[in-house]
Amino acid sequence: GVIHNPQYLGPSTEIFGLITPAHWIDFFRYVSEPYAGIHYPEHDDRNLASILIPKVMAAKGAYDVHFHPHHVGAPVSDWDADDERLPEASQPYYLKHNTGPRWILGGVLARPFATTRQTERRFAIASLEGSKRHEASNPFARGVVFPKTHHCLAVVEGALLVEVEGAAPVRATEGETVFVAAGERFKLKFASKFARVWSFTSGDGIEAVVIRAGRELKGVVLPDEVVEVDEAVLKKAYEKLGVL
Repeated sequence: GVIHNPQYLGPSTEIFGLITPAHWIDFFRYVSEPYAGIHYPEHDDRNLASILIPKVMAAKGAYDVHFHPHHVGAPVSDWDADDERLPEASQPYYLKHNTGPRWILGGVLARPFATTRQTERRFAIASLEGSKRHEASNPFARGVVFPKTHHCLAVVEGALLVEVEGAAPVRATEGETVFVAAGERFKLKFASKFARVWSFTSGDGIEAVVIRAGRELKGVVLPDEVVEVDEAVLKKAYEKLGVL
């Protein structure tokens, strides 16, 4: 296991967390309290320790959670060049905001936060970006099948259109999430001038196709003009990754 010790630096912090296996989420259900308000009770003056500690102690060893109250975290340090790239293997790392590698395939840009290389092939997380202006250069708009990989697509900006074969199309906007199970044929289209989607996958997914069949992008943002997809290279990437 790995120590989880996030430090919240503001009065309201939202975390996008990938939890697998999913039973760990039951721990949060166990220690939490029902609340029907809009955000959270800002002026709750109760002693948090007296409320949480008994629950935490009762949950010791359950929900795949083991507590280490005397853990000493890493010291604060300055960023360096290693914090701007992904490691070659599975190891702890930081990735500084708006740094790291970027690949583009046609009109689809991928910024991986973690690929299967860093996670021992367990999962991948990436930012996928595109525009409806580049729909003709979006290979995923034609339809793809990932036989072994689930996709969880959380829209951060703009709008995303997902068409799963046999189901009605879904238009997801900021704050909405679409799940596509492994083995389902689906089309992915960016339905606004600009859209950013955080992709959580159970293995090599769309981000892996962009990395294998695309080219590394030297710029930072999605360009106005894009290079057409090399169909021969895309076909080889699909074959290598088992995409149909």
